[in-house]
Amino acid sequence: MMKKIDWTKEFSINNYALDKQHELIFDITNRANELAKEVLEHYDDSLQEELKKMIVKLFDYIKIHFKDEENYMKEIDFPLLEEHKASHKFLVEKTKEILNYSKDPQNFAKELAILTKDWIAKHFCVDDKWIDAYRYKAIHLNEVHFSLETYKTIKALRNPAIEKEECFKYLCVCEDKIHQVPRSIHEELMIEKSLLKCETCEQILIYLGKEEGELKSLKDLEQEFEMIGKSNV
Repeated sequence: MMKKIDWTKEFSINNYALDKQHELIFDITNRANELAKEVLEHYDDSLQEELKKMIVKLFDYIKIHFKDEENYMKEIDFPLLEEHKASHKFLVEKTKEILNYSKDPQNFAKELAILTKDWIAKHFCVDDKWIDAYRYKAIHLNEVHFSLETYKTIKALRNPAIEKEECFKYLCVCEDKIHQVPRSIHEELMIEKSLLKCETCEQILIYLGKEEGELKSLKDLEQEFEMIGKSNV
């Protein structure tokens, strides 16, 4: 089953109404997955019916939410509106399809877990953050809009083994603090030239070295932080 993930301010797109809708959708999907788990562990007709009603509720609610979100994107002239609308249409159809498995608890739970991973790990945590990035003109266009810990939680939805991966050391401006970044996230940062922030100081993380034992000098790190600071001006 999908690991529970709660809505936090890190998922905010800085629109109060849409943020509250996102928070409710997180709650509904979490509850739906809890019900699916209960149905698998001890099947009961009443639990199965409650789960079905929960999915119908989700289906009805997301249609309202997506319409509101698309209207907001129009207001701010969001350049990826059509792509985002296509994503919305896909998710609505997939949610509707899940109801076809309502009499098959095993596949119902499986399909629900897949859908909610796509929802939370991809749409709400990635695609929707581009709306906020565009609206507030993100300083770093390649910035991953979460702290390392939150991003690890998101990635764990699709890759539960991430906690066992080899880690790479990153530095922020916090005194004596080293961030351990799992290999899959490290490779993503290197390939896509993406950036992560420290949850405490909210500054961008800097990779310490390319090879084990080949750490950057303090002078090199200071220069990198100085360059990042200038780009923030």
